[in-house]
Amino acid sequence: MDTEKQLRSLINSVQAMTSTLHIDEVLDQLIKEVLNVIDGSNASVLFLYDEKIGKLYAKAAAGFDMKYLKHALLEPGEGMSGKTFVSQQGRIFSTHDDTLKGMTNINEETKGYYSKARGDMEYPASAICVPLMTKKGCIGVLTVDIYDENVVFNAQDLKLLETFAVQAVIAIENATLFSKSERTQRVHEALSRVSLSQGGLEEITKTLASLVHAEVIVFNEFFDLLEASSEHASARGRLLIQQYPQELTNGMTQEKGSVCNISDDHIQERVYFFPVRTDQRAMGLICIYLDERDVLDPLDQFAIEQASMIFALEMNRRDKSSYEALTYSGYVLDQLLYGKLDKLTVKEVARTTSGVTEGRQFLLVQLTIEESLLSLKEISVKKETVLRVITRKLSQFPYKAFILDQNLDMIFMFAYPEYINESSAYERVRILFAQLVEEVRQVAGLSILIGIGRAVKQLEEVRVSANDASKCVDYLLTKNKDSSILAYFELGFQRLFLKTEARELEAYVEETIGKLKAFDQAHNGSLMITLSVYLELNQNMKQTAEALFIHVNTVKYRLKLIKEVLELNAIQGKEAFELQLAVNIDSFLEN
Repeated sequence: MDTEKQLRSLINSVQAMTSTLHIDEVLDQLIKEVLNVIDGSNASVLFLYDEKIGKLYAKAAAGFDMKYLKHALLEPGEGMSGKTFVSQQGRIFSTHDDTLKGMTNINEETKGYYSKARGDMEYPASAICVPLMTKKGCIGVLTVDIYDENVVFNAQDLKLLETFAVQAVIAIENATLFSKSERTQRVHEALSRVSLSQGGLEEITKTLASLVHAEVIVFNEFFDLLEASSEHASARGRLLIQQYPQELTNGMTQEKGSVCNISDDHIQERVYFFPVRTDQRAMGLICIYLDERDVLDPLDQFAIEQASMIFALEMNRRDKSSYEALTYSGYVLDQLLYGKLDKLTVKEVARTTSGVTEGRQFLLVQLTIEESLLSLKEISVKKETVLRVITRKLSQFPYKAFILDQNLDMIFMFAYPEYINESSAYERVRILFAQLVEEVRQVAGLSILIGIGRAVKQLEEVRVSANDASKCVDYLLTKNKDSSILAYFELGFQRLFLKTEARELEAYVEETIGKLKAFDQAHNGSLMITLSVYLELNQNMKQTAEALFIHVNTVKYRLKLIKEVLELNAIQGKEAFELQLAVNIDSFLEN
C-alpha cells in the first residue's frame, strides 16, 4: 500500500472510531480498522491493563475467538505484548524466530487459551506491538500479527501503527468517559428502582448480580453475611469468612475497590471487593467473584463503586429499624423501672415474650461506659458503634432483651423460660457480655463495666434486680478491679458497704482495730493477719497455727498481745463480731 493510500485509510479509520461514544463499539471499530491500516495483517488484539489484578487482558480481537482469548491474561513482561507494555516502546518482531522468542515466557495456561482462540498453536510470522499511552501512563497494547511468511512488517508499518494508536487512545478515552457515566447511571437507576420499591437488600443484591453477570455477596461491617445472589454465592461467602478473614478486612479498609484470588478444592477464583462507606465509617463490603481467568469490566467496577451508596442507604435503613426497636423496648423497660406498672406495660412485655409473662424469669444487667477522659462528643460517636455491636450480638442471643439507654449507662432486661435454671441463664448472659466487653474494646476503644443482678420471677421485682446490677457496677467503679464483670451473688457481704461513705467506714476501722494496725506498723508485727485468720477459722487456734505455719503457743501469745493492745478481756461474742466486721471493712477499703 502506497503512502497516500495508507494516510487515506488512517483518516477513514479515525473517522470510524470517533463515530460513536459507546466503548464496545469503539473498540470493535478500532480492531477492525487496524487491519485496514496495516497492509497484509491477518489478526489483531487489543490488550488493556487492569490495575486491580495487575495484568493485561484481551478486550477486543480480530482473527481470534474471544470466547477463549478473553481468558488469556498476561503479566507485564510476558509475551510480545507484555514486553511492549513494560518498555512502553513500539516493537517489530520481524521473523518467525522473533515471535517465537517473544512468546516463549507465556505461561502454559495462557498458551492453551491462545491456541484455542486461534484454532491451533500457530506463532505469527511477523508482529508489531505498540503501547497505548496516556498522560497517566500505558493503558494497554495494540498487537497486529501476520501469519503469511511472504509478508514482513517494516519500520514504516510501525510508525503508521503508532500514529493510529495515538488516535485510538483519544477515541478510547472519550468513549470510556462517556461509557463510565452511562454505565454508572444504568446501574444506579436499576438499583434505585429496587430500593424505592422496598425490595430490600436481597433484591438489590440480585439485581446487581444480573447487571454485572457475576455472583454478588454482601457483608456488614462485622463480616456477617447479609445477602448473596444465590446459594452458591452464600457458600462462597462462608468460605471467605472462614478462610480469608484478613482479605475481607483489607478489602473493607480500602477507599476504592480491590481484588484477591482465592482457592476452594483447587478451584481458583478471583474476588473483587468494594467497600460500602459513608463519610463517617465503613458500613459493609460488596464482594463479586469470578473464575480466576475472568476479568470484571473496569466500567462495571467503576459503576459498582459509584452505586455502593445504594447499599449504604439500605444498610442504614436496617440499622435504623433495629435502633427504633431498641428505643421502644427502652420505653417499656423505663416504665417497669421508674414508672407505674400498669396493664399496658405488662401487655407489651407479654407481647414480646411469647405472649405471656407467667412462667418466665427476668435478669437485669447494667452496662456502664468507663471513659471519663473523653468528651461527650467523642463518647457519642463511639457509642454509635457500641449500639451496633450490641444490636448484632442480641440478634444472635436466644433470650428476648429490653434495653434502656441512659447515656453512659445501659440497662438490659432478659426474659427467659422458667424451666431454665438461674445458673445456666447467668452463664449465658455472662458469656454474652464477656464477648461484648472485648468487641467494644476492639472496635470502639472503650472500656465498659458489667453488673449482673439476681433473677426474679415477677415483673414487680425487676427493680430489685436492676438495683443489684447497679451495686455491682458501683463496686467495680469504686474498687477498680481487674475484672470488668461482676454478678450480685459474687459480691457477698461487701455490697453492704457500697452506699456507706468511705470516711465513715474508715472511722469505724480506726475505732475498732486502729491501735492494732498502729502496733503492727511500729513493731513490724503480724497481729492483724493473725487476728484475721483466727476469726476466719471460727477462733480455732490449732487451725490458725497450721494456716500461718507457726506453733500453737505462738498463736496464744499473739492473741494475748492483741487483747492487751485493744484492751479487751476476751475475743468472743459481740467483740468477735465487731472485730471481724472491722477487718473485712479494712480489707474492702484497701482493695
